[in-house]
Amino acid sequence: MDATRRPVRRILGGLPALLLAVLLVAGGLVPRAQALAPGADIPADIRIDWANMVVPRDELICLALNDYWEARGESTRGRVAVAQVVLNRARDPRFPASICGVVTENRSTKPRLCQFSWNCDGRSDTPHEAAAWRASVLLAKSLLMRNNAISDLTGGALWYHNRHVDPGWSGRLEFATRVGDHYFYREAGPRVQQAGAPPMTFADWTDEQARTQTGEDGDQLARSEDR
Repeated sequence: MDATRRPVRRILGGLPALLLAVLLVAGGLVPRAQALAPGADIPADIRIDWANMVVPRDELICLALNDYWEARGESTRGRVAVAQVVLNRARDPRFPASICGVVTENRSTKPRLCQFSWNCDGRSDTPHEAAAWRASVLLAKSLLMRNNAISDLTGGALWYHNRHVDPGWSGRLEFATRVGDHYFYREAGPRVQQAGAPPMTFADWTDEQARTQTGEDGDQLARSEDR
């Protein structure tokens, strides 16, 4: 966790504004990433062809935020590995089905026990280093671009931790690999290995899900017209 992060003042008078923000996000009136980190946006000099991206702007910013706070001091490989855990979770039915949902998930009733601690440590989540934030956005763009060939360095990992800590939960999982300063884990037990083509990237998987859903919707429409 970055020691330079600036605490957010908690004052009673700010509660109504906070409640309003929560309601606006829930109603879809405020992008989730902007509610998470006000002012965090894509730098003006970064051009993105959204027709070639598999997620909307909000999702890209959420992935960039997680890279910024979790891994910006890492090598490119280390940062890609950390981002891949978020993407692996987003396509696992046991986790939220969106990048922003994964990044902000809290499975505990206790405070400050989010899946990614930067999200609920009581400090501002708005990036304050322009160059580092720009690099995080570019990394997220590369991973979420349609037809990219960035492979999963973690072997399907759903968990990771910094090498300087030893969480109790790691003993219940299977060690997958180490990349940079992080150890990566997956569920223990046998895994089904698919022969043939290598595992799909998150971008390819997202496109495949969209095609499948479109096909199912078309089948349902055809059946309804036949009745």
